[in-house]
Amino acid sequence: MRFLKIVILIFVINGCQSKQSEQKLKKQFDYNSISTNEFKADTNKKQLIYEILNRAFVEKKDVPGYNLIKNKKKIYICNLYLPNFEKRNKIHLNQSEIPSKINEVEFVIKSEKEIQNLANETNDFLYSTIKHLEINGKKAKIGLSNYWVMSQKNKGKYAFMSGGMYILNFKKINGRWTFDENAEHLFRIS
Repeated sequence: MRFLKIVILIFVINGCQSKQSEQKLKKQFDYNSISTNEFKADTNKKQLIYEILNRAFVEKKDVPGYNLIKNKKKIYICNLYLPNFEKRNKIHLNQSEIPSKINEVEFVIKSEKEIQNLANETNDFLYSTIKHLEINGKKAKIGLSNYWVMSQKNKGKYAFMSGGMYILNFKKINGRWTFDENAEHLFRIS
């Protein structure tokens, strides 16, 4: 009888832990619960930026050139993004449009000049740029690229043949942007 009580108690405890884990998982993917400092995922644009940064640097770590990033806990994002591939149509991003942190990965937004100055002070490194943000109803495309910034002391000494970008497709399901497994995605490696 005592053994039976212990087994029932274990099932009750496991059931409670399972429900708590399920609630935490649901909360994790609720855009209203995502708040890192000043970031609030309250628009489709912010939600998609969150999703691609989370995939590229936290969950899948699959953005081209990821393995070459020296400090994977601090990612520099350029404050200009290209809504399409035309460089003349750059749009400014501000810190409130990107999360400052996802798990242990910190995202720091910098201007092109600040990125260059940082490379001059330290050394060459990869930085990221949001590209090709397109939303059509419940479908969206968003791109992310990794570029090298070369310090002034290294200019002309060598050339980088790495980095790259991808454009991923997402679909909105139950209010959440989800990576579209069935869509064609564009990957370019430099």
